[in-house]
Amino acid sequence: MVADTRVANGAGKLRPLNQPRPVSVEVAANGTPLTVDGRTVEAIFETWRIEDEWWRTQPIRRMYWRLLLEAGRTVDVYRDNVRNLWYRQAYSG
Repeated sequence: MVADTRVANGAGKLRPLNQPRPVSVEVAANGTPLTVDGRTVEAIFETWRIEDEWWRTQPIRRMYWRLLLEAGRTVDVYRDNVRNLWYRQAYSG
């Protein structure tokens, strides 16, 4: 968490750091991302899986991709395999 110094009254509220943001992802038949928010995936740099907290009601099951999009932007996206939703995580540019 970091303090948000833009608060008008100067009280400074806390906001999550690197909060995931929903994205629209088009995938190939094998589940590999083809586009992210309409931008073409030029290359896949890395993939990894996280499966944690299996004992909870909402376990964490995610498949991550570090991607190079058109125009040279690198992004990290993941598919939440529990909810079947896609997110962008701000680990890279």
